[in-house]
Parts: sequence; C-alpha cells; structure tokens
Amino acid sequence: MIRRALEDDIPLIQEWEQEAFGLTWDRVTFLKELRRENGCTVVAEQEGRPIGAALLVWAADEVQLNSIVVDRAWRGRGLSSRFLGGLMSWCQSRRFSWMTLEVKWNTQAAHALYRKFGFVTTACRPGYYSDGQDARLMWAGHLNSPHYRKLLSGYEPPGSIDEEKRS
Repeated sequence: MIRRALEDDIPLIQEWEQEAFGLTWDRVTFLKELRRENGCTVVAEQEGRPIGAALLVWAADEVQLNSIVVDRAWRGRGLSSRFLGGLMSWCQSRRFSWMTLEVKWNTQAAHALYRKFGFVTTACRPGYYSDGQDARLMWAGHLNSPHYRKLLSGYEPPGSIDEEKRS
C-alpha cells in the first residue's frame, strides 16, 4: 500500500535517506514538502509497517521524483520496482507525460531500476552532490503512450495519493 506521508513519518524517512544516500533534508524542509500543493511525499507499507518513501513534485505535465528509498531490511525483494511502478502508474492516470529524476552517477542498482521503467540518461551534472559525485539526469517520457500503458499495466496506481493532505 502507498499512502501520503504524515509528520510522524519524517524521522524514519530521514533515517532511510541518511543510510542509503549519506544525506537527508532537515525536518523543516520535510514539513514544507508534506504541505506542498504541487507535490506529495508518500510512504510504502508492507505488512502494515512503513518500508519506503518517495517525494514527488509536479508542474505542467512533468513529475520530478526527488527521492525514492526503501528500508535496508526490505531491499532485494522487488519492492522498489513495485513502488516505482505504482508511482509511475499514478502519474499516468493523472495524465502526466514526463517523469524526471537525478541519481548519483555510480549507483548501478538504481540505474538498472530506472532503465527497467524506460528512463534514459540525458545529462550529467558534475560534482552535483555534497560528496562530490556527479548526478545523472534521467527522463522517462510519453507516459500515456501504448508502450508505457503496456509497461505499467501490472502496476496499480495508489489512489491514496489523491486523498486530502494530512499532517
């Protein structure tokens, strides 16, 4: 299940991001993201407990995936694919055409996941991250094309994203 994140979820999301990425946003920034009108922060749950989170921002027909992370204890079980597939299916159902993200250049598992969903590398931002690593800019386009309708057909869009924002 995917639901909107709550204020109480922030410490866990910060812990996951710090462990996975070596950095995270402060509480104030997360609170702003929870209240963002043109985006949402969501939590994936498995067996009734939070196991991952994602931050989305949108404008016009584009969605930026600012972050997606799965708890270390749940990695390697295909949950990232189901999570990203569900989010992309939701984007498709809302008629967004494009999805974009930035990822550290040398994180091969993440690149493989994104390529599976049709993302292509379009640019490099040298030294973008605080640790000096380059950012790989990736885009997936034409989300409502026959290709993406087929690719995402097995992923259910989470309706709970559209629920009223809570904090």
